[in-house]
Amino acid sequence: MTISAPVRRKINILFIIMQMEMGGSERLVHSLVKRIDRNRFNPSVAWFHGETPLDEYQALGVPLFHVPKIKRFDPGTLQQLANIIHREEIHVVNAHHFMSMIYASWGCRRHGAKLIYTEHSAWEIERLARKWRMIGRILQHMAMGAVGVSPKVSAALQRIFKIPSHKLHTIQNGVDLESFTQDADRDQVRRELGLSPRHQVIGMVANLKKVKNQLFLLRAFTALSRKHQDARLVFIGKSVLDGDGDMEQEIRAFIKDHDLHEKVLLLGFRSDVARLLTTMDIFCLTSLKEGLPIGMLEAMAAGCPVVGTDVEGIRDVIVAEQNGLLVPLESVDGLKAALERLIEDEALRTEMGNAAKATAISSYSLVACVRAYETVFSQGR
Repeated sequence: MTISAPVRRKINILFIIMQMEMGGSERLVHSLVKRIDRNRFNPSVAWFHGETPLDEYQALGVPLFHVPKIKRFDPGTLQQLANIIHREEIHVVNAHHFMSMIYASWGCRRHGAKLIYTEHSAWEIERLARKWRMIGRILQHMAMGAVGVSPKVSAALQRIFKIPSHKLHTIQNGVDLESFTQDADRDQVRRELGLSPRHQVIGMVANLKKVKNQLFLLRAFTALSRKHQDARLVFIGKSVLDGDGDMEQEIRAFIKDHDLHEKVLLLGFRSDVARLLTTMDIFCLTSLKEGLPIGMLEAMAAGCPVVGTDVEGIRDVIVAEQNGLLVPLESVDGLKAALERLIEDEALRTEMGNAAKATAISSYSLVACVRAYETVFSQGR
């Protein structure tokens, strides 16, 4: 008599993000859902802010759940998430950011789902009030585990929430390296944007919010463009949904006041970031603080040299004078000098761009990132 092996059910995973945007954490979740092994996992996504799902999320072909969060602390959100966990027979919840973890905890505990909390930046949890640190410590004691997107984020998780080492995982964000091996017609893309081959293009991929510090770059670019008339600045990113720290109006006002409308492009949200990165000679990220910025990793995978502020999350990846340059926060002269140095030295741009690409290939593969998450999720059965 032949005895058949038992059929192993798929693991139902609910990813929770704060808002229906395409910031770093949302892009990571999108990549995880897109690339996860559907023979082993059934993914779904829930979010709080922004009623309509993005086309990119709808194209994933997975269940999408908008769970409105109206009050500062909303018990209705707790209940709705618990209902989804119960109704969809969720085995594992992967909550991205601290408040997502808070709202997911009750439903996980009530309906037996395993909770995995992913944190994207140390500063977000380091600023928590004492009561929230205590609550987080209690909830993490009951959770299945936590993920930090970098060693420093993991260290902060362990320090603040006292997470045991066996429950703490470091999984660095990854980018789709294959999308940067495809040939793109650089001149054609530039023509579409109204740029010519002679233009020296500096770019940033980041939503228009205070922490990304676009005004710092604009101040340095204003000084730079007086000498380098062919320099152009391209921003890819949009306003934040909840308005907290939204900088779009201030950015537009600066461009108008300094007569930069012919030299600065605000492209808003774009789904073809990999293609647009081919137009850039230099990638610049001027954040006040960071976790592990996916936009910067994508630029590196595209072979762009990086100029970044000397803050955690950027300096953890950029090795000064090797794969990019680091400048002090708010040093307009320092940022201008770094950008000017790369604009005027094509050989240096090429050398640092090649080094940046090598870093992305060796350390920030999306394939490795997804496989690591799959390993963690598999423990939820």
